[in-house]
Amino acid sequence: MNVPRILLVGQDKGGVGKSTAVRALAEAVPGVEILEIDVSPRLVEYDIGKPKTAQRQVKFFPMRADRAAIERTGGKAARAEFDDVINAIVQASSPTIVDIGANTSTSFLVLLADLASQLKAAGVQLGALIVVTAEPGAMAEAPKLLALAKPFIDDLFLLENQMRGTIDPKQITAMAQGAKVSLFGEQVMEAKAVEILQDRGLLNIPNIDSAALNKTHGLALGARIRRDLLRFRLEAMQSVHEPANWLVN
Repeated sequence: MNVPRILLVGQDKGGVGKSTAVRALAEAVPGVEILEIDVSPRLVEYDIGKPKTAQRQVKFFPMRADRAAIERTGGKAARAEFDDVINAIVQASSPTIVDIGANTSTSFLVLLADLASQLKAAGVQLGALIVVTAEPGAMAEAPKLLALAKPFIDDLFLLENQMRGTIDPKQITAMAQGAKVSLFGEQVMEAKAVEILQDRGLLNIPNIDSAALNKTHGLALGARIRRDLLRFRLEAMQSVHEPANWLVN
């Protein structure tokens, strides 16, 4: 039997581009199921316009346990909140991404480590993609998460998002602990392109109306906006090429 693979995408530091990585994976593996763990839904564009009776591409799981309680109890405070996510992972019948919200990756990995033998017995194949930037907080969290995941995760990936500058290659190698490393280079974009990206995500970029852009912003600026968006989407997808390939076996 071909067992579907589950790719965890995490980083406890917020604002590192983790959601961009998840969206890039969703573009690279069209129709992939996404389990989103967060305080509020963020990947809303994937189900806009679908009838309520249709299969949801994104399944949202609210996270309410506060970080202090999670840390104080070594993750036990969040166990009940993760039950539905664990059940969804075990029941998955196709490649699935688990988008773990900020301040949640550590507690979720601690729980998965505790359940590792049961998950393996259930045939679950786990991979993990950790996103890191040059920010001190992100650089401190990434090696901790990789160390937590390494004993029970089948394949590890580390994505360096250069939105906040570059990290010394020697530091990345040491941090990776054997994980496969990829880069998402710094993006220089028109302000309107950034606005469209934040509003629509990556999903609708291929279908952007060039004529409407040109009419609103003029031909030169409209063309730059479209090029910026297309380049961003392509380079984001290229940065997650290896974990996307792993996901679809």
